[in-house]
This record gives sequence, structure tokens and C-alpha cells, in this order.
Amino acid sequence: MAAGLLLLVQFNARAASDRPAADALRGFRITHWSLEEGAPSRINSITQSADGMLWIGGVDGLFRFDGVTFEKVESRRRLVVAQVLAARSGKVWVGLARGQGLLVYREGALRPSAMPNPSREVNDIAEDRDGAIWVARGGRSVRSLARYSGGRWQEFDAASGLPDQPVWNLLVARDGTLWVVLEHAIYRRRPGAERFEPTGLAVPPRSSLAEDPDGGIWLSDRLGIRRVAVAGSGAIMRGPLHRHPEPAGGTRTLFDRHGDLWEATWSDGVVRVINPLGNPRKIRVARLDMTLGLLSDQTRAIFRDREGNVWVGTELGLNMLRRVPITAPPGIPVNSSSSYRLALAADGTVFAAEASGVYRIAGGAEPLLALRTDSPVDALCRSASGGVWVVTGNQVIRLARGQRAASPKPTPFTAQACAEDAMGRLWLPALDKGLFVFANGRWTTWPGLGPGIGVPGNVAILPDGRPVIHFRNGVPSGPVPFVGIDERSAPSEGIEGMLMGQGTVLVSGAAGLAAPFLPGRPLLDKARYPWAASLNGLAEGPSGYTWAVGDEGVVRLRTADLARALAHPGAPVPTRLFDFRDGLNSFVQKGGGDQIVVGGDGRVWFATRRNVLSIDPGSLSVNRMPPSVQVRTIQAGARTLNAADGLQLPAGTTRVEIGFTAPSLSVPQRVTFRFRLNGADGGWTTVRNVRRAVFSDLGPGDYTFEVLAANEDGAWSARPARLRFQIARAFHQTWWFRVTAALVLLGLLYAGFSLRLSQVSGQIQQRMLARTHERERIARELHDTMIQGVQGLIMRFQSVADRFADDPRAQAVLVPALDRAEEMLVEGRERVSGLRRADERDFVREVQRLTADEIYPAGLIGPLVVRGRPHRLLPELVDEVLAVICEALNNAACHSGATRVDVGVVFGPLRFTVFVRDNGVGISPDFVSPKGRPGHYGLLGIYERARAMKGKLRIESAEGFGTEIRLKVPARFAYLPDGIAAR
Repeated sequence: MAAGLLLLVQFNARAASDRPAADALRGFRITHWSLEEGAPSRINSITQSADGMLWIGGVDGLFRFDGVTFEKVESRRRLVVAQVLAARSGKVWVGLARGQGLLVYREGALRPSAMPNPSREVNDIAEDRDGAIWVARGGRSVRSLARYSGGRWQEFDAASGLPDQPVWNLLVARDGTLWVVLEHAIYRRRPGAERFEPTGLAVPPRSSLAEDPDGGIWLSDRLGIRRVAVAGSGAIMRGPLHRHPEPAGGTRTLFDRHGDLWEATWSDGVVRVINPLGNPRKIRVARLDMTLGLLSDQTRAIFRDREGNVWVGTELGLNMLRRVPITAPPGIPVNSSSSYRLALAADGTVFAAEASGVYRIAGGAEPLLALRTDSPVDALCRSASGGVWVVTGNQVIRLARGQRAASPKPTPFTAQACAEDAMGRLWLPALDKGLFVFANGRWTTWPGLGPGIGVPGNVAILPDGRPVIHFRNGVPSGPVPFVGIDERSAPSEGIEGMLMGQGTVLVSGAAGLAAPFLPGRPLLDKARYPWAASLNGLAEGPSGYTWAVGDEGVVRLRTADLARALAHPGAPVPTRLFDFRDGLNSFVQKGGGDQIVVGGDGRVWFATRRNVLSIDPGSLSVNRMPPSVQVRTIQAGARTLNAADGLQLPAGTTRVEIGFTAPSLSVPQRVTFRFRLNGADGGWTTVRNVRRAVFSDLGPGDYTFEVLAANEDGAWSARPARLRFQIARAFHQTWWFRVTAALVLLGLLYAGFSLRLSQVSGQIQQRMLARTHERERIARELHDTMIQGVQGLIMRFQSVADRFADDPRAQAVLVPALDRAEEMLVEGRERVSGLRRADERDFVREVQRLTADEIYPAGLIGPLVVRGRPHRLLPELVDEVLAVICEALNNAACHSGATRVDVGVVFGPLRFTVFVRDNGVGISPDFVSPKGRPGHYGLLGIYERARAMKGKLRIESAEGFGTEIRLKVPARFAYLPDGIAAR
């Protein structure tokens, strides 16, 4: 029985090898990085450290890879790396060839491990449950196994139970057993045992072991692949042999998360054993080589990362095999000479058609040929009575339950689509050929249509059973038993697809997805919903999801979210896109009818230009492994530095470029980053597939850069990676330089201000001097003309008076006139004297004389208030200030009704001030402004005098509370420059 089963499995393996080579890649997408893309050559080993970085060892040395960039680990000597292992401690152990021994990478550098007796080559490295490192040393048969634990090395020889043979492969099983593959035998060391025991398995050289998801141990050698031990059992077994596709022979093996076994064959590509733990009749063995996209058939390294991807190292670069949700089912030919057609039967069965046949896809099954056709299938649609309608070039066939009923077409035409309405009529739009209807075995052509009129191109059925016909050249008029729509009927900017969803017919175009038969004709516009534009198919699944297919790929969204967005455009609709990175291998085809359907088993089927593809929602996985984000470099000017906390950048640095990464290896192009620079703008910036941040216009100071990352499924790193750095201050950016510069600037400003004040003061003094000279000239003129003339007249009148000395009446007239003339002459001389000696006038005395004038009522003006040490005023300022005081006193005496007026003079060090204050009725606010009261010029005059003196006049008044007029003049413009106090 066992021999028969073995022969059956071998026969199935040989039969499987004859299947299309695509079996090796079914459910996977291969990505590669060649030598031209920076990948190392002649790769020998691959491992992954705890931070997610991939470590690659080969003839070119040791490299790190984050999914985007290869970084070589520098060493003082040329390294030929044979094996690498990332330990749980964070160290990376590096086994070398050419007798160079073993290195360990820690704290950012490669360091010697002090392993005794280095061998010609390290064949393998493994870590046990206790953290001990085991090293298989090739090229020798004595003490070929060594262990590093607790800081000490131990070598094993025949005394430990191992025979004197080279060690090729090591495996630490989940139960803690160490399996050792020697050149001709396999030994093991159970947990807690001190010696190795033989398993009784004889093997050829270069054999290897792998552990399956259930804990079983599998052996790969030149004969093939078989299970040799079962989890939980110490017994050695001989399971069915899965032979390699000739002439492969294995060197390294592993199991992926789904239970498939992968084997690197040294020189014949990679072997994939599909479902080796399942039914032996369904096990398939396929080989992946250069014809399917592998960079080279020379494969020595194979590795599974923590995200489940399988990595293959070849002599010409690196390959990654990632399980993808989109698969191409076997059985349906690819590259059909006509378009593919899809339809969903009422019982959930999916039908697919291509140029030569129709395929039936039952729930959970693969496609099976249901109907061979002698001409391409033009259209495929559901039949209300079961099965589907198949429309070919010359007939219409109803295919149901394995039986067929055919009816010939009345005339040759190509149907663009088909649909059966509530009355059982089959509608077939045929462009310029017209609109055909098939019912009860009879054909009719809808009247009024023809070339250039109507041009029907697609059909769908409303929930009430009426057909909706898409016309490409205007909708026919008149009563019709269908609903006609064209590009003017929907706001979608064209109709690229008529889609069934939300209990109605939706249309999609360049502008988005529209619902022309819902109230308000809502539109999900492209700007807000990019996925909604140019859709060609839409299907609602049984699990609450709606699937759409368009130019971008396949989109999955929640049916409830779509309904909410159509009811309230603008509502968010989260989506997941499946595109070429997820197994899509061609663009969606454009055409009528269903382009995507969801079968009764939940599988999604859609048509592309190349083939029919499917997605099994039940097999979709979410990558919940958040990426470990890292800050790698910082560039300032022409210098690029490795990122390290506390970096100090040179003074004058204004622009920095920070490089970071997050080794999410499945789809690195979909990694999203969010970063900010504290100390600068501080706001978060979100980017996708960008691994550099540039900041400019920076100044000296302390900065902290923070970055987070999320993988393709939105799993964010828990904590941001940080880089703290400082930009040094240049001498001109130090506080003492800035204080000094500020003081110098203030000094210059003060010097400029003083110079300007001196200039203005000099100009005023010049004007005052000119006025003094003018006074002196006027005094001379008055003396030489008027006073001399008046004195001459007095002498003439005196001679006249002397002649009439005896005439009392004449004397009574002439004597008073002469006395008055004498008084005028004296007064004139005093005026002339005042003009010549204005600078000798005592300002305080002048004010006292003014306030003592008899024109003011007695007791109205209080005693003069004088504050500060009196100074001599500029001569011309005396009369101006007195005029201001006089105007203020007159206003107070004549208009305020005051009972008390105070006058004060303040000689301040910075300014000269005079004020007049009364307790009268006050001045209306309308007349306090410099314009004063219309028709009155008193206030206007004192404002003008204040401006002329470079002073400020302030009038404070409130009706019923009196008035204060205060004049302030800067000391520089008021006092004589000699500064001598008045006496």
C-alpha cells in the first residue's frame, strides 16, 4: 500500500511537472533587484534582524536592505560571506569563506568573534532556544561543529556522539531539538541532552532540513523532498517522496506560512511543492526558473521574512516572492482573440467566456469547460429561468444545468451586451445594426433605429424589471418600453460603464460615479473620490462589501459607505486598491455587460485584456506588522553624516536633508511616512514612498527630528524614530555679538538723532538771529525816521506854544498836546530799545506784567506759578509764548465765566512748559481741534504758533469742568544755548 501510494505521488509529481509552469507562481508575484539596480551578486545567505532590515551575504560582502536601497557594510578587508544569522539579541553573525572565520556585527561595526580553529568555510549558523549560537564549519571532518554560549566557545568531536564528518546544515526545531545534517547522515540532540544521537537517516552531501507549520521535519536531497519526523513524536519516518522536476537537486529548504515548501536548488532555480501537507492526489511540484522571471537559475539562498515573503538569492541579484490576492485560475485560456465575458447565474454560479468556449465556475471549484463554441461569444448574461444566455455571432444559447437550447439569429450582428427584463425579453444592443429583442423564440428589431440614429451600446436592468439602454448618439423619442440614457443624462462626463448597485443603475465616466435614477442625481466626483472615475464594473458581495474595477485596478469598499456617500455626497468612503503590485497582470477591458461579478462562494471574478482573474476575500490577509522606522543619515551642505543623537552641525548651516527608512518589505512603495522637525515649523508632514525630508531657512539652535511609518495596510509604528542635532552659532549669531551690534546701532541712531536735532536747532537759531537783525533794522528805521520826525514836530509845536504864551485858551490846547507827544516819544524810544534788547527781557517778569494788566477783573488771576530753575528763552520765543498766554487769558476772561484762572511756567530739563487753567464752563469738543470754531481764529492762531516753535499744544476741556491749555516746547528749541540762569 505504501509503495502504491509512493508510486501515485511520484506519478502525480511527474504529471504536475507537465502542467503550465505558471503553477510555480500561482498566488505569488515575483519582484527582483538586479545588479544594475544595485543588488549584490552571488548571494549565499539571507537573514532579517529585529528592526526589519534584510541582511544579505555573498561574494561581494555584507549588505543591508530596507526594500528600496542596498547599503554595503564597510570592512577593512574584503569579505566573502557564506552565511548570516540575525540573533534575537540584535547581533548579526557573519560566517565567512576562505578560512576567514566568523564575525559579529554589533554596535554599528563588524567585530571578531574569537572562534577557535576557523574552517575553510562556514556552512550554516543557527540559534537555539537558550540563545546559544551553533556554527557548522565546512571543509573539515573533525570538530566541524562549534557553539558559542555565555561568552565561551565549545567544539564538538566524536566524544559528543557526532561522527567525524563535515556538517552541512543545522535546524533548531520548535521543540528545541537541534538537527545536524552531516555529509552522509543526520544526527539530533534533544533538549537537555548532552550527546547527539543518530536518526538512522542516510543522506547524500548537501542535504538540508526544514520544519513545516505543524512541526514536522522534512528532508531535501538529490532524490526529492519527504517528511522524516512528526511533531511530538521521536520516531523517524519515511514519508512519500516528492521528486524534483528534473534535474533539480536541493541545497536549502523552508516552508511558507501557507504550508508550501520552497527549495533552492543551486543550479536549477527554485522548486515549489504546493500543499505538501494536504491530499497526496492534489500535491503539485513546480519549478520556478528564469523563464518565469527569476533573475538566475543559480540559487543558493532562500529565506522567509517576518511578513511572510519568500526571498531567493541568486548569482545575478535578489528576488522576492510575495503572496498576492489576485490569481489567474487554471483552465481559462489567456490572451483570447475576443473579449472575455462574465455573468452570474441566479444560483451563484459564475460563467466566463472567451473566444472558443464558456466555462462554469461552481462555488469553491476551478473553472470547467461547459460549452464549446464555433464562434466567439459576443455577450453573456443571466437567464431568469436558470443558467445564462450565451450570444455568439450566429445564435443565442440558453445554457442551464448542463443543457443548452439554441436559436439562430435572423441576421448577422455583434451584440455588445445582453440582459433579460421582467417580461422575459432578451435585449441585445448592436450599435449601428440596431436594437434586437428575443422573446418566446421570436426576434424583433426595435423600429426607428438605424445607422446614426440611437446607436445602442449597452444594456442593464432596473429593479422594476425595465431595461436601461445606453445610446451613443442621442436617445430615441416617443413611447418606448425601455429607459434610454446618453452622455447628457448623467453628470459623469461620459458613460464608460453602466453598473448595477444600490438597487439602481449607476454610470461611471471621467468625472466620477453618478446615480441618474436617484433623487438629485448625485455624483461622487473624481476630485474627492478618485476611485470612482472610469469604472467598468461594479458588484455587491454577500459580506457587506462592494467591488469595482476600473483603470486603477480593483477597488473594495463597504456597501454601506457607498450608500451613505450617494445619499450625502462628500461622506468618506474608505477603500482598498488591488493593482499590479497585488497580482494584476493586465488592464481591465472596456466593453458592455458585467466586467466584475461576485460568486455565491464570495470569490470575486473580473475580466482584463489578458485573462480572467479572481480574488478570494477569505484569503485576504492584513499586514499587522508595523514597520520599524529608522533615521539613517543627515546631510548638511556637501557632508553626509550617519544619524546619531547629539550631532553638532557647523555654524552657518541653513539647510539639512535627513534620510530615513522603514523596512516594510512586502510593498515598500506603499509605506507612508509622517515627520516633523521640532525647533522649526513643528508641523507634521505626511508623504508616501518618500524617504528624505528637506528643511531650509534654519538658524542656530537645538532641533529634534521625528518620523513615523505605516505599512501598506496602515499599521503605524508605535513610537517615532528621533534624531536630535544642534546647529552651532557663528560669532555673528552669539548673544554678545547681537548685544554689541544693538548698542552700536543705538549709538549710531542717537548720534544721527543728535546731529539732526543740532541741525534743526541751528536752523531755528538762524531764523531767530535773522529776526533779531530784522528787529534791529526796524529799530534803526524807527529811530531815524519816525522818532526824529516826532521830536522835530514837538519842537515846532513848542515854538508855537511859546508865541501864544499869553493866550490862555491856546495854552489850554497846546500844552496837553505837547505833553502827550512827549509821552509818545518816550514810549517810542522804549519800543526801539525793546527791539534792540529783546534777549535781555525777563520772561517771568513779562508774564507777571501781563497777568497784572488792569483789563482783567481783580482777583480773577491767581499768583503766577513758577517751577524749576528759570532759564533765558530765545528772544523770539518770548513774544510767541506771551501771545499764547495772552490769547488763553482773554478766552478765559471773556468766554469761560470762570471765577479763577491759574497761570504757570515750568522750566524743565527736557522741555519748557506754560499753562493757563480756569474753572469755567469749558469748551465744546467740536472746537478743541486745531481748526477751532468757524469764524474764530484764536485757537487756530495758538496752534500755528505752537507748530512754529516746534512745540506741542494740548487743550483739555469738558463742559462744566473748566479748560487747561498747555504748551510744551523742547528745551533745545526754547532755551538760549549758554544755559545761564536768568537773574
